[in-house]
Amino acid sequence: MTLVLIADDSETILLLLRTRLEMEGYEVLTAADGVEVVETVRAAEPGPDILLLDAMMPRKSGIDALRELRAAGVETPVLIVSAHQDQMDAGAPTGIEVSGFVTKPIDFDALFASIAELTA
Repeated sequence: MTLVLIADDSETILLLLRTRLEMEGYEVLTAADGVEVVETVRAAEPGPDILLLDAMMPRKSGIDALRELRAAGVETPVLIVSAHQDQMDAGAPTGIEVSGFVTKPIDFDALFASIAELTA
């Protein structure tokens, strides 16, 4: 079973994503900010198969969490989730490897296809 870690500071979005992913047969972990992302990835054995990270969150953004994880050697595929199209248009944040971007509102068919492709 594919383990997905979702990080978003909106409880509504976390619940929606968790519910939809679990309905599709995914196992789901959640985090409310980048600090929790780093802690969860480091504590999970085995780690998540893919990360869905909100770009902008309090305490530590998804981008900063990803930067920290990449520096620690974590190579897990990552989809950056953001309502800010300008971040998508700019491409990957400088110096950080991401697997793709998902815009809000979320197209679940496209999201499921991306997850399946990246975890195959």
